[in-house]
Amino acid sequence: MIMKRVLALTALASSAALAQQQPGDGNIPAPDLFDSQILCSGQLPTMPERPTVVPEGATSSQLDTAIGMGNVLITSQTVLDALGYVVPAGGSNCGQGETEDAFTVAGQGAVAVDVAEGYSALLPHFMEVYGDPGSASDIGTAGALKNARNDLALAEADDTTSASRLTSLRAAVTRAEQADNAARAKFNDVAGGAIDDDDVNPIYAAAIAEWMAKSTVTRAIGDYNDAVGRTTTAQAVVDAMNYGDYVPLGNDDLVDDVIVDVGGVPTVNLARLREYVNAAGDNTATANANGVYDTADSNFDAAGNLVAPNRLDGGELVALEEATLVRVARTNLNERQAALAALKQLQTDNRNALMQPVIDEGVRRAQAEVDYYDTQLRTALADDTNRNTVTVDNPATPENEAAPFSIASRNADHIRASNARIGAEATLRAAARAREEATADVIAQFSSPQSFYRQLVSRREALKAVADQAVEDARTPTDAMTEAAKAAAKALTDAQAALSSYESLVADPDSPVGGLIDTLVETGGDDGQALVDAISRTWDRTAENMDAIEALTADTEDGAEADGPVTANRKAIEANDGDIESLDGRVMQNETDIDALQEDTETNAGMIAANAGNIASNASNIGVNANNIVDNRSYIGRNAATLVEHGAFIERNAGNIAMNSERIGANAAAITMNSGLISDNRHMIGELNSELDVVRAGVAASIALSRMPSIDGGGLSFGAGTFAGEFAYAVGFQRKLGLASFDIGLTSSGGEIGAGVGVGVKFWD
Repeated sequence: MIMKRVLALTALASSAALAQQQPGDGNIPAPDLFDSQILCSGQLPTMPERPTVVPEGATSSQLDTAIGMGNVLITSQTVLDALGYVVPAGGSNCGQGETEDAFTVAGQGAVAVDVAEGYSALLPHFMEVYGDPGSASDIGTAGALKNARNDLALAEADDTTSASRLTSLRAAVTRAEQADNAARAKFNDVAGGAIDDDDVNPIYAAAIAEWMAKSTVTRAIGDYNDAVGRTTTAQAVVDAMNYGDYVPLGNDDLVDDVIVDVGGVPTVNLARLREYVNAAGDNTATANANGVYDTADSNFDAAGNLVAPNRLDGGELVALEEATLVRVARTNLNERQAALAALKQLQTDNRNALMQPVIDEGVRRAQAEVDYYDTQLRTALADDTNRNTVTVDNPATPENEAAPFSIASRNADHIRASNARIGAEATLRAAARAREEATADVIAQFSSPQSFYRQLVSRREALKAVADQAVEDARTPTDAMTEAAKAAAKALTDAQAALSSYESLVADPDSPVGGLIDTLVETGGDDGQALVDAISRTWDRTAENMDAIEALTADTEDGAEADGPVTANRKAIEANDGDIESLDGRVMQNETDIDALQEDTETNAGMIAANAGNIASNASNIGVNANNIVDNRSYIGRNAATLVEHGAFIERNAGNIAMNSERIGANAAAITMNSGLISDNRHMIGELNSELDVVRAGVAASIALSRMPSIDGGGLSFGAGTFAGEFAYAVGFQRKLGLASFDIGLTSSGGEIGAGVGVGVKFWD
């Protein structure tokens, strides 16, 4: 295929080339190699503005605006389209079809149709494997296979899974594998290579990356919206809780009067600002004889100190607390933060020196209110009082479960949800950037002639494979099948020849062909426009050079200031020639002046001697200064070493303090535990003391019983005993009946009665 267009453009550099045209060819030969490629790339759908890029003159991108403060779901169709745009927008990479000529071979040519159909045919097969990139729920055969394998793995890990259940799950995995293999085979037939094949056509590889990136964005939007929903719900739960110890300020002039809304912009009312800062000295909070502050007029006393409403309770001043929703506490803080921001902006923009002290004082007071309300909100959010009075655990209503919950615990839930939302936002932003880069790569591939022809070759290889397979599968191929296979083979040969022709043209990096092709692509395939553009560029550069030469050589009657640099230099040289004689006269005058100066040598010598003395004195002083500098360096070095040493001591002391604090805490805990043990011991000792009297009485009773004498034949006996201050008495009765003897004894000690019985039998004398 002859590259007539390139030859025509190359003729710009050689007029002889135009003379080689044949009669009837016209001024510019009719090209044919790039027609289809230029038609296709010139009709690429217009891409929307990248959502992550901030437009010139704006402060936020489309994605920034959609995310906002992170509390609104991304549902705008415009944003969703921008985040998920795909080439081809309507299933074709070579134009919109209906908006141009009918997308047919007659309308766009066989080459463009082959390429577009190849790209368009790839997407549904990709979707069959991986699912619709625009749908988070469509997982394709790859996702179905993954789920089937996960289900089987879980079942196999469960010892209670029945054999029939395992058989069913294994069969499901087999079916999923077969479906995935079939879907991938169809994809490979269209793409001319496997999905993960490194040799797959660049445009197809770019398309796969683009669709994958779109899938990631789709999932990221879903995850982000879920995170926003959870965060919003968690904050609503916290904001609806009531905090009973809230202490609001008594005056709202800052947000009600000082800052006014003008067209949605917070604006400072300067007259009310002067009242707010007490510029006239008649607007302060007042305190009665008991020290109770009334802050209805102002939140600040006469000295400018922030005060809160209080009351007298039992002789003590206490804050005037009230029950307030957390939402109200949060609103109070947010309103004052906005007011402070408006005042700070006025402080920065103000050019009226007389107003500056008033504005500065307003900023100080507003900051004090912000700090106060920030403390109030933080205190409320840290409240860990159990708010759950329900004693029945109802799984359907987790907020009413028997487990305790508080403002602090619900706020912790909100913080966790908010952090998760921030992470989801970062993931979405990264996915959107990757998505845009992938789409840009697709556009770049389609705008490259080499990529276009490689895509054409890949597509026609796939078409030839399909035609050859049809012939191979048929027992008796029809003439139509055979002709189709031949036509597919010829079409592939033509595509390979076109690719080879292009690659041979651009093989030499020093050749101007590459630049000429770029010019042709820029003009959308318009040969005449390409030629005009190239000539215009050359003409413009030539004209610029001519203008520059004229500017350099301009010769005017106005003198050197209006002359060009070259002319000015020439005139200056001529003027210098006339000045040489004048310079000769000046040289003679200089020689005379030198003779006169030589006569003043003695005077100069005296001055030089005086300067030498001064220099010596200065040298001495410099030496002293040098010694002082050395001493100072020594002191500085010594101080630096001391500082380092002190730093080590401080660090060591900090460690010891931390260790001592830890040990003090341990000792305090041990003392508390020992105090309890000592109390227990005292109680046990008291019990032992009371029981010890009983023990002593028992010993005395034992002595009394043991001291009763034995009476031969029986009778009564008495005994007494004492031990450790306890006394005991005992009486006994003895009786002898045959070989047996009986002994009964009673004793009394410390108010307690004791008794004993004994029996004896004689078996031998």
